[in-house]
Amino acid sequence: MKILSWFFCLLFFSSIDTYAQEGYPIPPFKSNTLFYIQHSEGHNTYVYEANMIDKQHLNANSPINNYRILYDKGGEIKPLTSIQQKFAYGIISKNLENNIVEFEIVSYKNQPLYLKVDKSGKPYVETTLNGHKFNLHRIFIKQKEGTSGLGTQVDYLLFYGIDHKGNKVREKLVP
Repeated sequence: MKILSWFFCLLFFSSIDTYAQEGYPIPPFKSNTLFYIQHSEGHNTYVYEANMIDKQHLNANSPINNYRILYDKGGEIKPLTSIQQKFAYGIISKNLENNIVEFEIVSYKNQPLYLKVDKSGKPYVETTLNGHKFNLHRIFIKQKEGTSGLGTQVDYLLFYGIDHKGNKVREKLVP
């Protein structure tokens, strides 16, 4: 019985990465990449990166850069539109202390995220969802069918990351 339970746990955790985004492109990873967002209505990807002033410190005035990769148009990289910045994928941030920034994605203001820099200078984003604290790697948004643009509605969001014990995490947020 233990072997069967172990097998199902292994199967579940090995499928976490592909559950929501099977067939979606993975954006290029850079040393300052924090996380990315994809949604069910296309393959375009929204990337968030730490804006570092040197190898150990965040830019206090503008700690996060974000942009979009238009995979539906050949992988072209573009800044967010002003509408995307204001209503969907932009951020609101405040510095808490040196190298710690609290921020929110403008469309999900009730989910605080924390940008931090570890002792080796690696930036990361930490959050707590459903009582589980973890480092965020990506978010998948399942949009309600038939909604788009400013009228977009969401069924749920899946947050993926790694907890402090090194375990893969997938937490669901239903707005």
